[in-house]
Amino acid sequence: MNDKNLIIQLRPGIGDMCVFLSSIHEIIKKENKNFTLLTKKRTRAKNFLQEDNFVKEVVYIEDLKKGKFFGNIKILHFLKQNQFNKVFIMHYGIKYFILCKLAQVNKVLHYNFIKKNENISKKIYNTTLSWLNIKKYDQKSKIKYTGEVYGQNKILIGIGSSGQSRRWDTKNFVELISKFNKLGNFDFYILGGKSEKNQSDEIISQINQNNIKCLCDYEIYDTFKYIKNSNFYVGTDSAFMHLSSALNVRTYGLFGDTPTNYSEYSNLIKPIIPKGYNSITHGSNAMKKIKPEDVFITIKNNLF
Repeated sequence: MNDKNLIIQLRPGIGDMCVFLSSIHEIIKKENKNFTLLTKKRTRAKNFLQEDNFVKEVVYIEDLKKGKFFGNIKILHFLKQNQFNKVFIMHYGIKYFILCKLAQVNKVLHYNFIKKNENISKKIYNTTLSWLNIKKYDQKSKIKYTGEVYGQNKILIGIGSSGQSRRWDTKNFVELISKFNKLGNFDFYILGGKSEKNQSDEIISQINQNNIKCLCDYEIYDTFKYIKNSNFYVGTDSAFMHLSSALNVRTYGLFGDTPTNYSEYSNLIKPIIPKGYNSITHGSNAMKKIKPEDVFITIKNNLF
């Protein structure tokens, strides 16, 4: 019998992959077999999991399919060619289940065929418990990084986001950084994607000090040495919020338009929501109501 197994995780974001990573690790540890991870390019899994002890092969689904019909044939060919013994589908819907059955996969474990509006971190946790027949596991995701750890008094500033409603204004970041500059001698690293480079440049220009560095042009893995050597992350609910937590860095996430339950999988993530709100959900559109003074006080009271 082939000892190759497959995990299919098709939520597209880097943050999504971080939420699912502890379950992926637990499955591979428990099964003690060779595993391939099938996911999407936007997760950047090949980049940030390159030192991972458990995930040895990552395949991007975009590399398998081009075109809806022929894409499915190519996925079926991939499944047949690898002769996977067992497949774990962390994804709603029936398509991949049918493809696995057509490929004569011995055992297919899957989400429900019909998508439900559920807490994604609780869903994958409880599903993994059921799949593996265990009572608990550590849900805090961990990314392996073996680079040098050399300093402190460094603060990560996360400005990136996957949508306009999750962004925090430049003036808010400038005010927050200015407050920390008055508190002590810190260096600041600005984290974001290439599309946030202009905002980063504007923040640096307004701060006008030599203790702040933009990392928006860096590859994900190349930011890890800065993340690992920082005291904490503060910024938007973004890929770098999840990556910082997975690299064992204390994380303060600004939640004004996404449910805080996206952070529940890690005790290192502390959600900060606007004053006067009991909860936040999609469509709250309340990032403008998160004040720099409140963020600063929350972090100061927790860390200093």
